Amino acid sequence: MGACRRRGLLALAMVVLVPALTGATYKWVDARGQVHFSDTPPPPGTAYGLVAAPHPVPAPPEPFVAPAAAAEPAPAVPAQRGPPPAHGTRDDTRCVDALFQLQVLQGDWKVYMAGPGDERKYLDDRDRPAEIERLASERDAACSDDPRELAAQQGRAGELFQAMSPDCLEAREKLRNLQRPTAKSAPSDIEKQQAWIAAQCPDMHRDGVWLADWRYPERKR
Repeated sequence: MGACRRRGLLALAMVVLVPALTGATYKWVDARGQVHFSDTPPPPGTAYGLVAAPHPVPAPPEPFVAPAAAAEPAPAVPAQRGPPPAHGTRDDTRCVDALFQLQVLQGDWKVYMAGPGDERKYLDDRDRPAEIERLASERDAACSDDPRELAAQQGRAGELFQAMSPDCLEAREKLRNLQRPTAKSAPSDIEKQQAWIAAQCPDMHRDGVWLADWRYPERKR
């Protein structure tokens, strides 16, 4: 009798513990036809069933992400350089001034450099060769290597020399005389003289250059 009782208790324990351990749910229908779900057993004598708990769906594995490769340094970009200097003109103004002064120094007249007001600084004859050598070096350093550009620079130096020649000095002096009120010159004569000066003797004032004093030619040796 005692053994049967123990077996009954064991069976009852299994009925209660197995659903709890497996995570199952009791399902039964009462006398009114209502369906019940519970994790505790129904009243004694009530037929029931066990509903297994759904197995959890395993989470999908995280996608494999390859470690980022170390960024390679960008290739060095060579520094941009400006265009190479032109092979032609070096310093046009210095070139033309040097060519002009060489023409002045090669003449048989005294040369001077204008100072403040009407002051004139004359070049001593003994210093003339050294000054010609200096200006020749200035010409070589400043003038173009291109033959066509050099010819244009020589042409501008010739125009400068002509603008300061005795002919232009006399033409300007003649115009001043024609414009004097006491001269009573015809307007057409004044206009003609002005047109000649504009064409042959453009205003090309220069500072810091040797000029020819046409009034005092040097004595030939």
